[in-house]
Order: sequence, then C-alpha cells, then structure tokens
Amino acid sequence: MSMDWATTVTTVGGVAATLIGVVAGSLLTSRSDRTHWARDQQIAACSAIVAESTRVQLALHRAWRHGDAVDWVQWNVALGTVWLVGDPAVVQAAARVDEVFWACSDPFVRGTGADAHEWDEARDRMEEARLHFINTARHFFDGQRTRLTQVPVGRPPDRRAPRPAVGPRPEPGGTPDAA
Repeated sequence: MSMDWATTVTTVGGVAATLIGVVAGSLLTSRSDRTHWARDQQIAACSAIVAESTRVQLALHRAWRHGDAVDWVQWNVALGTVWLVGDPAVVQAAARVDEVFWACSDPFVRGTGADAHEWDEARDRMEEARLHFINTARHFFDGQRTRLTQVPVGRPPDRRAPRPAVGPRPEPGGTPDAA
C-alpha cells in the first residue's frame, strides 16, 4: 500500500508542478503579448503622425499655390490615435505639430496674400515641429538613437542664416532634439 501512496503523491506533485508552470508561462506570455501589441500600436500611431504631417504640409503648399482644399480628416484621425496609445511626451510633440499647423495654415488656406517669404517661414516652422516629433518618438522607442536633423520629404537643409519663426515655438531644453 505504501508503494501506491508514494506513486500517487509523486504523480500528483508532477501534475501540480506542470500546471503551475503552464499557468505561469501563460501569464508571462500574455503580458509579453500585450506589451508587444501596445508597442506596435504606438509605432503605428507615430508613423501615421509622420505620414499625415507630411501630407498636410504638402496640401498646404498646394492650397497656397493652386487654391486646393486641405483635407484635415486623416490628420485628426492620426492625432486621435496617438492620444489613445502614445506616451505623454510623444502626445505633447504631436500637439506642437498641430499647433504649428493651426498657426501657419490660415494665410495659405484662405489665400489672404501670403508670399513666398511667408511660405518659407511657415514651412520652416512646420518642419521644425515635425522634426521635434520624430526625434521625440525615436527617443521614446529607443533612447540611444541619434537625433535626426532633417525631416523626411522636406526641403534640403537651409544654408542661409536662420529666419525668425512663425507661430508657437517648442520650448528649448530637455527635449530629445535640443542641442
């Protein structure tokens, strides 16, 4: 009888250890999957901000040059998405891009006599805000990344002296793209 009891205890102990291992593994895998899902969503949201900010900037240029309407819907969707899944620093950087768009867009959308110099100033402000967003997102995902100095689908770096800015400026210092 003692042999049967020992076999039963050993079997039950083995089954219990296996079940505990499966449950622990399941919990760890579930947590890892949620972390990966959240990171993927954040990357997708940041990518949408970069793509839509480029599209809006080009649309503002077309509005200024040709009187075309600017479609803000996808930009607003991208902003809403980053607000849902983004880190507070990334959300703040996206808000800065939106503020610059608002500050710079009126003369070009309304056709109120903006000239090439005004467009250059507004473009510089938009690209500065977009670059700040990109560097903030890069810093969030990997703090070791080198900061970028040029936006995608932007004009080549200006070799002339910097011009005064149009619209609200990001606060200097403490940001990933601060010198």
